[in-house]
Order: sequence, then structure tokens, then C-alpha cells
Amino acid sequence: MLAKEFHVSSNYLVYASVSFTNMSAKPLALPAQEWVVGTATPMGPDDNGMYLGAMWYNGTNTPQDCTSSYFSKSTTAFFFFPRTPKTVYEAGAGGVVWAAAQNQFFALIAMPKQPAAKIVARPVDLPPLTIDSQIPTAPPVGIQTALVYPAQTITANSSVERQITFYAGPKEYRKLALIGEEFNNNADLVMQFGFFGFFAKGLLLTMNWLHDVTKLGYGWVIVLITVIIKMLFWPLTAASTRSMKRMQALAPEVAALKEKYKDDQQKFVQKQMELWKKNKVSPMGGCLPMLIQTPVFIGFFTMIRSAIELRGAHFLWAADLSKPDTLFMIPGIDFPFNLLPLLMGGVMVWQAHLQPPSPGMDPSQAKMMRYMPLVILVFLYNYSAGMALYMTVSNLLSILQTKLTKLNLPPAAVVVSPLTPLSKKKK
Repeated sequence: MLAKEFHVSSNYLVYASVSFTNMSAKPLALPAQEWVVGTATPMGPDDNGMYLGAMWYNGTNTPQDCTSSYFSKSTTAFFFFPRTPKTVYEAGAGGVVWAAAQNQFFALIAMPKQPAAKIVARPVDLPPLTIDSQIPTAPPVGIQTALVYPAQTITANSSVERQITFYAGPKEYRKLALIGEEFNNNADLVMQFGFFGFFAKGLLLTMNWLHDVTKLGYGWVIVLITVIIKMLFWPLTAASTRSMKRMQALAPEVAALKEKYKDDQQKFVQKQMELWKKNKVSPMGGCLPMLIQTPVFIGFFTMIRSAIELRGAHFLWAADLSKPDTLFMIPGIDFPFNLLPLLMGGVMVWQAHLQPPSPGMDPSQAKMMRYMPLVILVFLYNYSAGMALYMTVSNLLSILQTKLTKLNLPPAAVVVSPLTPLSKKKK
């Protein structure tokens, strides 16, 4: 006999219990079973399925995922050799603590009381979408996720019960963190914050706290949190600017040393370091702030990608900070005109002109840095408006900081090198 019970609770939780009872006097063979968790579907017609897939967690390692690209026909091995697309994904090896079907902002997580044997995921064709009564779009593809239980034998007059708790709701970190604590299963890992998760979590919690305290919209909260980040890094960036200024003033001395020790590279490096040390110049001064701020940038990038709080959040002309701020499609080429990324690119070019390359920088490296704004513009053009807003405000603040720091810089005191000949007095 098969019996099912479902109890709906708060926080998007549903408790399910399924029991198999053998009421006969003989053992009953129960075959292997797949319990479908759910199907991950696109958010809408403009969702390209980048964040679509299945996830699972074994309680010890980082969660594993299977995205829609795993089943894509365009996937190639080593980017060169075509391969046959996969039709099924299997993993787990007897220790699936939870499995999820998820897209960018929502997840359906199955948390069995006893770990399942493994997880399977398969692509499924979904009904085509019709937009504004127009011609239906190409049929989208979803990813179906299921828990697998092995075959077993139920002895006479006994039963087997399986209990699973389901979470079916938004990928909201604070709520998922509480559920992870309640069930001791790290359910918040479904957020996929990755290696820089510490920064992503901190930024998300700070953004939500500022929103709750100030009652500002999330667009203005992004502006505010960007200002706070810049203020925290202000002393470090100012020190870097002063160091770069001293290094530029020492460029003639370095050139003279390079000419003198052109046949002894080791000696040149030694003398150059002595000159920099004497003038309190650090060779790492220019790139240290960038290295330290990189985890913050990646954390913000990751946080913006999965923050459901930004879904539908308005800011100026941007109707949804989780999507590109497309104003219109350019006639003739059917290409979106996204204003915020264009403003971001313009501000980055302005900033690059205010910060000339470091003295001694390799010409090819300097040329690559000159094209960096274009690379970032292409990379972020169709990303969320929230990220473009953060980058635009951050670069505007960097320009302001550069101008203020240069105004307050004292005259660079350069130690006179013995290599610099002193002019003789006229008799």
C-alpha cells in the first residue's frame, strides 16, 4: 500500500511523507525509483538559460551543478573538437543531502531526511511562448531534476517511509541561510556565490540593511554602498597616487641607471630598488589597491547576478536593475541601446586619460590597458543595469579622488643621483 502526506508550512516549505507498506506475508521487492524534484524553467522570453540547471550537495564539499550548457548541442570538447551532447546527468554516489532545480532567482530544493542515492537531470522541451499574441517563440528547454532511490526489499508486514522537505521559493539569502541553519544542510549554497562568497554575502547583507534603514530604492542604495566602499579604500588609493607621482618624477633617474647598467640587468634592478627605497617609492604601490579591490568587485558582480531584491527595482530610466536598461532597439540592426553601459564606458575612458601608464611599463601592456574600457563595455553591455550603475559611480568617484589627491600632493622631492651631472659655475 502506498500513502502520501503533504503539509504546507511557512517560509516556502512543504513537508512530504511517502510510505510503502507490505501487508502480505511474503517479502516485497521495491524497484529503483526516481522522485522528480521539479523542472528548472527560464524566467521569461528574454532568459537565455545561462543560470538554468540542477544542483546537489553532499554535506561536505562545495555544491555541484549541472547547467543547461551541459546538454547543449553547441558544446565542444576543448573548444575545438565537436562532441555528442549529453542526454542525462548523473552524480551523487549515495550521499545527496539536497538537490535543487533552479534558475537565476528561484529554486525548488528537495531535502530528504535520509540522503538519497544519487541525482539525475535531463533536458525537457517546454511549450513555446507567445508574446503579445505574436508568433510563438522557439520552444524553450528546461532541466528536470530527480532524486534516485535504489531497489530494496520490504519484509512481510512492514513498511518503508521516506520524508522529504521541499523549499519552493525565491533565492533570498537571508531566508535560505535560516533554513540552512534549521536543517543543518547549508541550503544557502544554492545562491552560488562561489570562491569570493564572503564578499558577495557581505555586500548583499549590507545592501539589504541600507535599504531597510534608509528606505531608499535599491538603485540609490547601490550608489550609497559604492560611496562607502570608495571611502573605505580612500587612504590606500591616495597613498598609491602619491607613490605613482614620485615614480614619475624619478623616471629620468631610472632611465640613466638603465643606460649605465645596460649590460648588467641584475645590477640595474638592484640600483633601481635602492633609488625607489631612498625616495619612499613602492613598485607595488600602483597595483596594490587594484589587487585588494578585485575581490570586492568580483563579490559585487556575483551578488548582483543572484540578488532577487533587484528584480523589478526601478532607478531613473532603468525599469529593472536585474536586467539591461534597454531604451529601444536600434532600427535596421535590431540591437539594444543600453544607456548605462555606454555611460560606464565613457567614464572609464575619461579615467584612463587622467591616469597615464606607469613609467617603465611595457608598450604592449600599456596598449592593452588603453583598450580595457572597451573590453569591459563589451563584457557588461547586456549584463544587469545594477552592475553598470555600480561601475559608473565607482569610476566617477575614482576620477574625483584622483583630482583631489593631485591637488593636495606636495612637490615631489627627488633625491639627486650621482649619475646626474651638476652644472659648473661660470668663472
